[in-house]
Amino acid sequence: MIKNINITDAEVSAELHGYMYLALYDYQGILHAGSRMTAEIVSNNEIKINDGILCNYGRFMRIVGSETVRIENGSSGVKRTDLIVARFTTTETKETHTLTVIKGPAGGAEPSYNQTDIYSGTGTRDLVLYAVHLNGLNIVSVERKCQEYMSIRELTETVSKNVWSDWISCGTNACGITLKYRYNDGLKLVELNWDGVVNAPIGGNTMGYMWTGFPADKKPKGNMFIPVPNPAADAGLVIRYYPLTNDMTKGNFTLTSLRNTINDVYICGFYTYSYA
Repeated sequence: MIKNINITDAEVSAELHGYMYLALYDYQGILHAGSRMTAEIVSNNEIKINDGILCNYGRFMRIVGSETVRIENGSSGVKRTDLIVARFTTTETKETHTLTVIKGPAGGAEPSYNQTDIYSGTGTRDLVLYAVHLNGLNIVSVERKCQEYMSIRELTETVSKNVWSDWISCGTNACGITLKYRYNDGLKLVELNWDGVVNAPIGGNTMGYMWTGFPADKKPKGNMFIPVPNPAADAGLVIRYYPLTNDMTKGNFTLTSLRNTINDVYICGFYTYSYA
């Protein structure tokens, strides 16, 4: 049976509307509006869920103000995990969307919940919002289980930042190797590229030959050795970065050898790291 979505054959039911959102989002979770349904422990028997809106398999539910759910008493010496779910139920003639607590078994394992395909007839679909962890009589933590939708504004900003800069040169060091870099501010990544013929001896376990001019906010957060493939495979050639050291290479990339002296070889390569 075909269900049309147009003026002349209007059949825009709640079910069809929800199915459209399921196809559009292909996602379940809390949207970025209001307090985003944050949870607060009121007592060892109550959890408050603040305002917000969620999408449960294409069906929306909004909380205005807040809602409180009741947690059954814990038992002394027993761990338990309850689930707070948004429960959508349809009988094909009546639909409800409520907050429900599913009590877990003794021992702390999470209880099962409903994952019925609500677009194939009657049934119940649960979106797990929070896991409530009890230890004995006390609620010790409330853990969010569902994800959040980005707003279109946030998504646009993220996508606009997820671009790479042009390649920027740090110049050629004293042994003839050029180092370039580019960065992605959205992903907090740097990609390095080195190229050239080593035209001066690089002694084993020396400070080597460094490059300067690398931006401080894009430097690695800790010590780094980048292996540099080369014809003298036993040389241990690396690009090294130490944020703190006793020589002049402190806070700079340098080309050095961990073992043997190397000279007169062609090297090139790429390496990506995070500066988050």
